[in-house]
Amino acid sequence: MHAGTIILLTLLVFILLCVIVFVVWPIIAGFFIPKNLRKEFRNEGAIFADGKAQIGAHRAGAGIAPENTPMAFDICLNTTEFEVQELEFDLHRTKDGKLIILHDGTLDRTTDAVEKYGRKGITPADLTYDEIRELNPGESFVNDKGEMPFKGLRGANIPDSLRVPLLEEIFDKIEAHGKYLYSIDIKDKGERGRKAADELIALINRKGIADRVIVATFNNDITKYLTEKHPTVQRSIGVFEGVLFYFCYAFNFNLQKEELGFKAVQIPANQFKILRPGTERFVRYCHKHGIAVQYWTVDDPKEIKRLSKIGADCIITNVPDKMFKLLYK
Repeated sequence: MHAGTIILLTLLVFILLCVIVFVVWPIIAGFFIPKNLRKEFRNEGAIFADGKAQIGAHRAGAGIAPENTPMAFDICLNTTEFEVQELEFDLHRTKDGKLIILHDGTLDRTTDAVEKYGRKGITPADLTYDEIRELNPGESFVNDKGEMPFKGLRGANIPDSLRVPLLEEIFDKIEAHGKYLYSIDIKDKGERGRKAADELIALINRKGIADRVIVATFNNDITKYLTEKHPTVQRSIGVFEGVLFYFCYAFNFNLQKEELGFKAVQIPANQFKILRPGTERFVRYCHKHGIAVQYWTVDDPKEIKRLSKIGADCIITNVPDKMFKLLYK
């Protein structure tokens, strides 16, 4: 056999083995529960559910009001139609060092920033808080009826309940209503992200709510910074950590709790066809290691019921009103 053919066949066999080990086996593993995961694992702490999954309002309920706005928070806190246990939202730092609640890296999608400033790609770091307050975060919101009730509002016609809020204002608003859980995603990276992390954690400690807050980020440099500078913070798993943890789960490796720097896994369920952590085995594996499981972003009724049934601690959804009716009524 020609040497080139042998090398090619060896490479193909290697690739096949990698696919089996890293793709096929983790999927197969999710269909059965090893003996050491069959008992019930009880964990102390507000972030663990006691029975049905807790309801997390994604971006404060992006399906019921303009995302991350005081209006959305007010609905979740004041309505008598449904209840939420957790408010999930996102954090950016402005040009003048204010911590604001906003998801995207730019203001293009949710506000009238392109119209007002004449260009695309304006970030929170480009503007002061007062300049951001002039924008309309309800510009592109579409309700269940297909209407855009806030489109075109400008200047004094924009109600305060619709303007981009400061983090501390939202903390005060929520704490005045009761003891809710928080999931806060730091969106900035680099030096700006590190400053945001420092200021966020200082504020959390000052408010006395550290046991009810999960700090999250998709930026690996901020995950590393949190691990090194704020090791006691109750944080979610990082991206690289998540991949490694997933394969530890697939092969049922026994990990030492004290070696894990994260307290929660916030992850899609089975939306990604290759990675499929939305299984009872995964939940049990996490609970064995003292890790809370929160799935995002789940709006499908059947999937909400299924994830609650397999023991998810929290399901983060755009439609907390519908989830409440499914699970709690």
